[in-house]
Amino acid sequence: MSTLQQRLLARFSRLQGTSARLLDALPSPVHHQLTRLLGHDSPHHELDSHLHVVLAVRKWLGGGSGLVRQDAALSRKIFHKEMLSIRGQSTRVGSVKDLTLNTRTAPLKARLYRPASLTGDTLPTGDSLLVFYHGGGFVVGDLETHDEPCRLICQQAGISVLSVEYRLAPEFPAPTAVHDCVAALEWAHDQAAELGINPAKIAVGGDSAGGNLAATVAQQARDTAFAPVAQLLIYPVVDFLDDYPSHAAYDSGLFLDRLDMDNAKAAYLGNSGLKYGDPIVSPLRGIREELAPALVITAALDVLRDEGELYAQRLRQHGNQVALRRIAGQGHGFINITSINKGARYATIQLARDFRQLLDGELL
Repeated sequence: MSTLQQRLLARFSRLQGTSARLLDALPSPVHHQLTRLLGHDSPHHELDSHLHVVLAVRKWLGGGSGLVRQDAALSRKIFHKEMLSIRGQSTRVGSVKDLTLNTRTAPLKARLYRPASLTGDTLPTGDSLLVFYHGGGFVVGDLETHDEPCRLICQQAGISVLSVEYRLAPEFPAPTAVHDCVAALEWAHDQAAELGINPAKIAVGGDSAGGNLAATVAQQARDTAFAPVAQLLIYPVVDFLDDYPSHAAYDSGLFLDRLDMDNAKAAYLGNSGLKYGDPIVSPLRGIREELAPALVITAALDVLRDEGELYAQRLRQHGNQVALRRIAGQGHGFINITSINKGARYATIQLARDFRQLLDGELL
């Protein structure tokens, strides 16, 4: 390793978030030069140029892979630390309050975000709420790792967001997370008056594993009094049974690889007694008519891209209302890097605004 490489990597290691933000401000030709300097050769040329540098540095620092390792506790520690290391100034919202949801399945930690337009202890009764389930392969993730994306969605969509910590695998295999997430939605509906929420304007959403849970919850709750009014599915995993071309095209060298997927599947389903094609874990297999309108977001360079887009197609085939957006230049997990990558931030702001249009009946 050259002296210049050593200096670059030492600086990035000390100040990961700040360094990444400074690099993001540089023009694309400089990004390409830095990538070559670090010896990073990627076949994914359409990836955001700044993210090539980030991936190159992560590789040099011994990271890059291993979102979901066989050691669940270690995976959580590493993911939590990495997300906090890139945290910048938090997006401002009206208020943030930590809660414990005493649901019928278990007490669940949660965090309620309210937009700046809503102030005081009592909200207007017409406010909309997004019940949000974090990603992390059903194994990692918590309120802190997804604090910034929830803030950004709250601010840009102008809606309240209830982020929920469901119980994680492998300690709690499927379908525990589904039951927790359904129970959290039911809790929000039952507590709507106290929350200042219109019970007829409660939606579900999530990213990756959380997108899986949101889609499954929408199916499970379809015929209940607390059925969600809309779905926000951000690069969701929807099918554990089949392989897709994007699984092979983007299975390594990005932000989620095939080993992560295999480890997540083993943790979530290994002791569940469920088959891979069971609709409670593979919502692609459980699509029905009259589901809540959905905004499906995929990333162009993501192993999960094809199954997410097929899910949107199948929803339409069953007569459901769907809007599909593919985010160019981004890979899996882009809502978690909005503090260091302007492309990811713009994409997350746009999906939040689109979701507000969906709630208002203006997107479809």
